[in-house]
Amino acid sequence: MNYYEIGTKSTIAKELYDYAFNSQPWFPHYNFNVKPIPPDIIHRDNFFKWLHARYEFMVGIVRLDPYTCYDWHTDTRRGVGINMLLTPFDRSVCVFAPNKEGVVFNIEELKYKPATYYIFNTQIPHTVYNFETTRYLMSVEFAKDKSELSFDDLLKDIKTQYAKIKELPEYELNKSTGEVQKK
Repeated sequence: MNYYEIGTKSTIAKELYDYAFNSQPWFPHYNFNVKPIPPDIIHRDNFFKWLHARYEFMVGIVRLDPYTCYDWHTDTRRGVGINMLLTPFDRSVCVFAPNKEGVVFNIEELKYKPATYYIFNTQIPHTVYNFETTRYLMSVEFAKDKSELSFDDLLKDIKTQYAKIKELPEYELNKSTGEVQKK
C-alpha cells in the first residue's frame, strides 16, 4: 500500500496554510524549504493530540516552487510520514511507483482531499510535479527512523487504536499509556 487516508478531517488546516505566509524563516531540508510548526498549533488538533501521546515527531510545512519536480526517490531516513496538502486549488501531482523498473512502469496518484491527513509510505518510490503555484504541504517526521517505524506499523496502530476513539464514544485515550480503554 502506498498511502492511506486517515478518516478524520484536520481542524488546523487553514491555520497551517496561514502559517506558511508568516515571517518565520524557511530552512533547507532534503532539498526542500521547510518551516517548522510550533507544537502549540499542532496540539489544537485531536488527531495530533492522540498521535503525540504515542509517538515523538516534528511537523513542518514543505514548500515547492512553481514549475518544479522533486525527482523519483525513497526517503533515506523516514519509513513513514503523514502528509496533508495545504494549497487550495493546487495543480501538482504526487505519484507512487511500487514496481519502478525499466523505462515504462505503472504509477498510482495520491489525489489529496482538502483538510485530510494521509499516511505516506516513504519507502515506495514517489515523485512530485508542481505547476503554476507554490505548493505547500504539511508533513510529519517521526523521531523513529525506517528501521523503527514503518508504514505498516503506523497504519496498524491507527486502524486499531485511533479508530476506536473515533467510532466508539464509550472509549477514551489513557494519556499515560497511549492505549485506548473503556471509560
